[in-house]
Amino acid sequence: MFFRRLAVCAALIGAAAPAVAEDTGPNGLQQFMLYRSFVQDAPDCEISVVDGKASVSGVNMRAGATMCPDAYAWADLTNAITASFWDWGIDQTVWPSEPWPMCTTSGQSNCCDATAATQSGDAIQHCPVSREKYSPISNLPAKPNGTPSGGVINHSGMIQSSNDDPGRLLRDLELELVFRNDTMVDHVLQNDLYSREGLGARNRAQNAAIDAGNIIGAHQLQVRFPVGSIMVKADFIHQQIMEDQGLIRPVKGQEYPNNEEFPYLTIYLEGTGTDGEVPGVYYMVAMTNASKELPIWHWYAIEHVANLGRCDYIGCNDSFGYAANGTAQAGANFGASYIPPKIVANDDKVGANDPLFEVGKVYHPADTGEAMTESLQALFAQMGVGTAAVDSDPSIITADDPAWNNYRLKGTQTSFTTPTGVPTGMGATVTEGGFVNSASCTTCHSQAATDKNGTVTTAGVGSTWRPNLMGYNQVVMGSPEASWFYGNGASSSGGLAAITTQVDFIWGILNAACEAPAGSHGVCTAYPDAPRGASE
Repeated sequence: MFFRRLAVCAALIGAAAPAVAEDTGPNGLQQFMLYRSFVQDAPDCEISVVDGKASVSGVNMRAGATMCPDAYAWADLTNAITASFWDWGIDQTVWPSEPWPMCTTSGQSNCCDATAATQSGDAIQHCPVSREKYSPISNLPAKPNGTPSGGVINHSGMIQSSNDDPGRLLRDLELELVFRNDTMVDHVLQNDLYSREGLGARNRAQNAAIDAGNIIGAHQLQVRFPVGSIMVKADFIHQQIMEDQGLIRPVKGQEYPNNEEFPYLTIYLEGTGTDGEVPGVYYMVAMTNASKELPIWHWYAIEHVANLGRCDYIGCNDSFGYAANGTAQAGANFGASYIPPKIVANDDKVGANDPLFEVGKVYHPADTGEAMTESLQALFAQMGVGTAAVDSDPSIITADDPAWNNYRLKGTQTSFTTPTGVPTGMGATVTEGGFVNSASCTTCHSQAATDKNGTVTTAGVGSTWRPNLMGYNQVVMGSPEASWFYGNGASSSGGLAAITTQVDFIWGILNAACEAPAGSHGVCTAYPDAPRGASE
């Protein structure tokens, strides 16, 4: 059975009140949205479900992630949901805080056996593991970025300085969990990418190959995860913050408060018992996911429909799952796949009022005209996603939880630039709160690299020296720069060198620790060549 993307006429969805009072044709901001509203999917993108697995089919089957990135995103999401991604390995289990070295001989102790299907004994705490392989499955951590204080949240809600970007406040207080499937976890283990020593050894081996003239050997040492690798980054907000912000309220007959019209997915987290954990009920507000279907991965962002500012600055773009009213905003027709950011006129001017962004509001389906397509309805039904009448257990996440129907595709990203040279970008309201307008998954993650000591070399994780109007760093967009990875003088011969080794867009390496405690200079003791002037 297959499901085809439907072209839904805006007239059938119904129009909403215009965001700009004057209907005098397109304004400047609407025209600039040309660069954000490119239709992603080719015509006739189809999804088939075979043996419980969804995939792009039909004429675009061979290049589904490229030709049908939005349809592929929905297929990828439903596959991850039915595979219970919340039981996969997480960064804390893939990059242990006290890693053991890889085993090099049979019968060796206190080492990670890359040939074993599972680790045993103490190795579970010191080697990369996938949680779903073990019984009982270990608890998820409950350590958010921060906890509420009087300086951030009070009884009246958000403080005035955060009104312009409510997503940033939530980002500063979120619990972010990154789940990685078995294919990823096994590759990290088998290729010794879980410790700083292992990462540094890869860069050193590349430079040794270059010095020896073994150019093909240097290429073969590049880090490339296999096709089938999937990572799911989910952002959760604690119940107290959700209530303080007015995002949820008590619902009659339900155990936990929620958004009565558009319920959030909920989960109760006991935590792992470590310092800084805040047990309680958490609400999933956004996701940023990727799969190794393309050399630079296929990326997509998911947001809860009631997130404040969901389509601010860059809009929301979905060619497959939800059709919108393209003429809901007076002055322009964006088609059924794009929801433009809210816009108001600058009333401070007497004439020729400039259009301005109106931020921090809810993009309600009654205003945007959003409606789930028959294609996505059929996909959800076939995959058993969101099909239950009620959430049978709000303390856990399940595939059939009806709350899945309240999440929207924000957009996809499969390249650094468009064919016409426009830098592509993507950012979720909470995940990239404060810098959504300049966020780029592909460019930021391309900087994930380590030097000869296994040290992550790019400060700020994609940020630049340029602050935006709110004071947060803008981040990199467009194609990577070769100088991030290659240069002269860093090799033993003083010639061309791999200054850093790219770790295939995986920022999980930020969690990599030394097998032996690092010295005072921050370099693992396995590497004696500390920076000049450093001493123990």
